[in-house]
Amino acid sequence: MSTSSTVLPAQGSASVRNNRWFRRIYSDELLAAVDRWEGINAKPHAESRRKREGIRIFRDSIVEKLFSKAHPVMPIVWTAPFMALGLYRGVIQGRSGGLGTLGLVLVGVFLWSFLEYLLHRGLFHWELKGPEGKMLSFMLHGYHHEFPDDRMRLVAPPLMLFVLGAVVGYLHYLVFGAQYWAQVFAGTTIGYVAYDWIHYYTHHFHPKAGLGSWLRRYHLRHHFQEEKTRYGISSPLWDHVFRTYRSPNG
Repeated sequence: MSTSSTVLPAQGSASVRNNRWFRRIYSDELLAAVDRWEGINAKPHAESRRKREGIRIFRDSIVEKLFSKAHPVMPIVWTAPFMALGLYRGVIQGRSGGLGTLGLVLVGVFLWSFLEYLLHRGLFHWELKGPEGKMLSFMLHGYHHEFPDDRMRLVAPPLMLFVLGAVVGYLHYLVFGAQYWAQVFAGTTIGYVAYDWIHYYTHHFHPKAGLGSWLRRYHLRHHFQEEKTRYGISSPLWDHVFRTYRSPNG
């Protein structure tokens, strides 16, 4: 008998395997992991910790290969055209000049730091109800908390990144207008890439001192000590603002 058929859902929740669409789309291994998952603010299940390199997500091999994983170098590949567009429109086309473009790019970096905090605390740690809600919560961020050492699922996969990027880019256009949106969005994408690489660094490098050590300890305490604090990854700025800051030493 397979492991997935013997794992019971977490207490008080219905099995996600009752949904026939989930059974068609997702692997048995993934469905078993969701069933035993106790929520975004719980520690990883012992069975999940034994599978440190992660598990298969999709039943279809092509979908699994193309849409469930992303090498950590890929964020710069996907976002570099938008960075170049912002610099081209700002400097080459002269829409904001050199200093003006630099200022707008810095605004974008600052906006990303807030968006990073907002998404992490407000969306990724939002616990939805019911089997469908549980599945969505798990796919958004629960997988990462259950399998934090999965190297190929630390950065956003292409489908998630492109959807998020389209929404954020359109909001930039609405707020900053045709004249300046691309320059600000270039800064936002720079902030995003920095966040992705810092996140990867905190999980897979082991600095002994300095800023790198501080960032690693700060983030891993979010994972394994207090999941409702320390939402900032690239910076603790908004944790201070919204009083979710806790020292990485305590």
